[in-house]
Amino acid sequence: MNLRELILENNPGKQIIGNPSMVKMLMIAMDHDKTLPKTKLARLGHKPSAEELVNFWSDLIDNSLRSTNYGDLSRDSKLDSWIIDRYINFDINYEGLNGEGGDALGAWKALSRAGVLLAQHSDLNKFKKLSQLQQVVRSQRAYSDALSLIKDKETIEKHKRTKQEVVLMDTDRFLVLAPMNYGACYTFNRTMGHQSTFCTGSSSGLDWFKRYAPEGMIVSVVDKNNMDDKDGKWQMHAPTKQLVNSMQEDRGASILYKNDEKFARLFPGLMKQIVDSIVAHADEIKEVSRQAENAKPGGYDASEEANLIARTFPVSYASTAETDQEEPQADQEPEEREYLVTQLSSGRTARVTGTSSEAVLRQIQARHPNITADDLDIRPATE
Repeated sequence: MNLRELILENNPGKQIIGNPSMVKMLMIAMDHDKTLPKTKLARLGHKPSAEELVNFWSDLIDNSLRSTNYGDLSRDSKLDSWIIDRYINFDINYEGLNGEGGDALGAWKALSRAGVLLAQHSDLNKFKKLSQLQQVVRSQRAYSDALSLIKDKETIEKHKRTKQEVVLMDTDRFLVLAPMNYGACYTFNRTMGHQSTFCTGSSSGLDWFKRYAPEGMIVSVVDKNNMDDKDGKWQMHAPTKQLVNSMQEDRGASILYKNDEKFARLFPGLMKQIVDSIVAHADEIKEVSRQAENAKPGGYDASEEANLIARTFPVSYASTAETDQEEPQADQEPEEREYLVTQLSSGRTARVTGTSSEAVLRQIQARHPNITADDLDIRPATE
C-alpha cells in the first residue's frame, strides 16, 4: 500500500488529500497551531511533503478522538468534516480538541444517537466554535442527565440484575417501592425520571444504605404524571425522620413538617395508601428483607414500619384525597398564620407561626420529642 492509499484510507485525511485548496489551508492552519507536538513533528524531517503533513495531522486527530469519554469517534466522517472546517478557520487547535474538546464532541454524538437533542442543537454545523458546543452540552439539565445514564449504562444494567425490592403500589399515577438492597436504590436514582440526589442511590451509596436500612425501611415514590420534575420523586425513611424530594430540599428532622405538609398537598391521601400497602405486603416484605444483604437483620416487621411512618408523617397520613380537586402545584405554598399554643399541664402559652396546627405541632415535637398532641391546646390566634 502506497502513501496516498494509506492517507485515503484514513480519517479525516481522506477528505483533504484530494483537494489542493484544502491541503493548502491545512498547511497554513498547522503553521499557526503552536500546540502541535513539536517532537513528533520534527520526526518528519526538515521539509516534509504535503501528504506527510496531512497524514501526520490526520493521525493526531484520530488518536485524539479514539478514546473519548463516549467511545471512539475517529471514524465518524461527519465529525471529521466539522473538525476540518473549524481547524482551517482557526476556531480550534490540536490542544483544544484533546481531552475536554473531544469529550464534548463525543457527548454531542451520544445525545444525537439517544434522540434527546433539541432541534436548535441537532445540526453540528451550526456550532462555529468548539467552546459553543461545550457550553450547550453543559447547560441543559436534560443533557447532563442523559449523558450520565449513557456513561453509566453498564453499572446500571448490573444493578438492575441484582436489585431486590418490594413493589408496594403500581397504579396509573404512582409507583411506590421498598428497596431492599443498594442496587434497588441506585436504579431508582438513575433509571426513572428525575436524576435524584438521594445518598443511598449515589455512586458511594452502599455505605449509606448500610447505615440506614438496618434502622428501618426506605420507601421510594414516583409520581408518573410528573416524574421528570424534582417533586415527582420522593424518598422517605421514618427512623431518621426524612421525607425529601429528588433534590433533597428542606432536609432535616427540625424542618420535617415542611415536607410533610408539602407531600400531603401534592399527594393527598397517598401516605395512608402507602401505609396500608406496607401492611398488605407484610409477608413479602419479611421474606425479601430477610434474604437481602445489608437490610435489617431478621427482616422488617411491616406493622412496626407502617405505624412508624404514620406517626412520623402525621400531616401526610391524615390527608384525604378529594375526587374533584385540581392537580396540586408544587409552587403553591400554604399561607402561614399565628397559632396560640397552651401547655395543658402548666397553663403556659406561646405564639407559634405555621401553616396549620399540625405543622405547629411538628415544630414543637422537633424540639421536644416527648410532647404529644394530648399535652397541648393549639388554636389560631385571634386579633
